Amino acid sequence: MIKRTVVFPIHLTKEQEEILLETINIYSQAFKYCIDICWGMKNLSGVAVHRETYGKLKKELGLKSQYLCSARNKAVESVKAMRVLGKKGKKVSKPKTDLVPIRLDARTLSFDKKRETASVATQDKRIKIPLIWHKQAMRYSEWGCKAGEIGLDKKGRWVLRLVFEKELVKHKRTNRAVGVDRGIRHSLVSSDNRFFGKGRWSERERKYLLHISKLQSKGTKSAKQRLKKKSGKLRRFKEDCDHVMAKGLLEELYPGDTVVLEDLTNIREHCGKKGKARKKHRSKIGRWSFKRVENTIKHYAELHGIYVDHIDPQYTSQMCSKCGIIRKNNRKSQYLYSCSCGLKLNADLNASRNIEKKWRITNGGASGLSVNQPIVVRCH
Repeated sequence: MIKRTVVFPIHLTKEQEEILLETINIYSQAFKYCIDICWGMKNLSGVAVHRETYGKLKKELGLKSQYLCSARNKAVESVKAMRVLGKKGKKVSKPKTDLVPIRLDARTLSFDKKRETASVATQDKRIKIPLIWHKQAMRYSEWGCKAGEIGLDKKGRWVLRLVFEKELVKHKRTNRAVGVDRGIRHSLVSSDNRFFGKGRWSERERKYLLHISKLQSKGTKSAKQRLKKKSGKLRRFKEDCDHVMAKGLLEELYPGDTVVLEDLTNIREHCGKKGKARKKHRSKIGRWSFKRVENTIKHYAELHGIYVDHIDPQYTSQMCSKCGIIRKNNRKSQYLYSCSCGLKLNADLNASRNIEKKWRITNGGASGLSVNQPIVVRCH
């Protein structure tokens, strides 16, 4: 099942705002109480939390049963997520929030036949909300929708988040596989000799980081206001770059083809620690958005029926894609790979070819032999 979440800005009447705000306030109280119960449980389970909370909250708050169960499930999921992060050694704290968006399901959310209006249950009565189908939402107009959330965004505007879904169609695998190397110099390089990412993107990021640094060092009230206003701008820019690269990577692939990536789990712990890398390199590693790029590729690959597989990244940057010899010194720089067999190639392109070959070997060579494209690629 493929799922996609789309945000709809909504416009409510004053009466609808009052009714919905009252429901959200009660829903948030139930959520906070369930969080307190969950946080103190050693063996956390939905059944145990239900026994501890349902009767008391039903009596004190009078919240509808469906929303009471929704708040409980949301609290259990939040605490479980915190515990998973805690086991990974990350700092966690009890989830805190003032107004929690209400989670909707098939019983509390419905539509008219043409989906021009959404009907949402509240503590008082059901309210009908007109939907504005913007460009992004139109892509999923034919998909099923039985869940969502309604609440206020960070700027205090009412939004309705709808979760669209459809059955995943599995295509038969083809013989084509493309290895993709993710790097800092070149964001994406594929084994079919394609480079993704533009130099002006890095320059724009550098200027933006320099501007942030100056505002932070200034420390005045106006500088802090400026920083708050620019909050998230760089992240949104980089996300847009990731979408451009992912679309470009997949536009020449067909359903059943395979994109092969390296499994870069814990790469920062291995390559970005003090003593293992210079300060400048550690800074770049810290800002490296390899996981976000991967998620973006998976997002589009799923829609187009393209498979995404992973391989062990060991020695992919040190191995010669022509003769197979592994020598650390063959990687002359961040940009050039030179081997005694005569191969001189961009280091990232060489790695991407190794990724593809390694995947083919792991899969028993069932997809045939990998053939390098006979072109000369720039070496920096």
